[in-house]
Amino acid sequence: MSKLSKAKVISTIILVAAVVIPMLVWGIKREAPAPEAWFFGPASARWLIIEYADLECPYCRAYTPELKRWVSQQPDVKLKWHHFPLQDHGYAAEREARLVQCAGQLGGAEAFWTAIDQILLHSRGNGQGLAAEIEVGSIPTNSLNNCADSNREIASQVFQQRSQAQSRGIQGTPTLEVTDTHTGRVIRLEGPVDEVTLLSAIDSLAAPSESVRNPPLRNDP
Repeated sequence: MSKLSKAKVISTIILVAAVVIPMLVWGIKREAPAPEAWFFGPASARWLIIEYADLECPYCRAYTPELKRWVSQQPDVKLKWHHFPLQDHGYAAEREARLVQCAGQLGGAEAFWTAIDQILLHSRGNGQGLAAEIEVGSIPTNSLNNCADSNREIASQVFQQRSQAQSRGIQGTPTLEVTDTHTGRVIRLEGPVDEVTLLSAIDSLAAPSESVRNPPLRNDP
């Protein structure tokens, strides 16, 4: 084969690789479950509630199941969990957040919320950690634990969520942000608020902008 032919073959291989490899990578990324998609409730719902919470927080443990029940009865509301492991609760809170993120990565939205339910059920609270191993569908327990203990990407996700919460001025858990996804306006509610307060927040956001008492907050994805 002449040098010119070899050069053409090499050029062709490089060109094909440049086209095919990015497509394969894009396909892998496209199939991986994204944290942003791990909603409880219809993904297309107009009203988004973000719960900033700590899995070792006793108030979150009591309140989150009630909030989920209420959301499940609303046809146009979805819930998003935002990890905010408090420093007072030490490594236990951070590791439990990693377990939840791993469950989502390994099993999608259903596994993500099952892991939250399981941890809230088995957590001893206030930094004492789990009283028993959690069971998340068909995901092997050792796979879940290995992911939580060694997956750097998962650790980074939890760190970033905590940093985002701090940068937004979140100080305690649970804290809620109710967002109108049509307008981007947000109302923040602190503590375990009842359904009347949640509905009032939604009504305020649905009203003309000048009638909303709370100034809109930046709503980072």
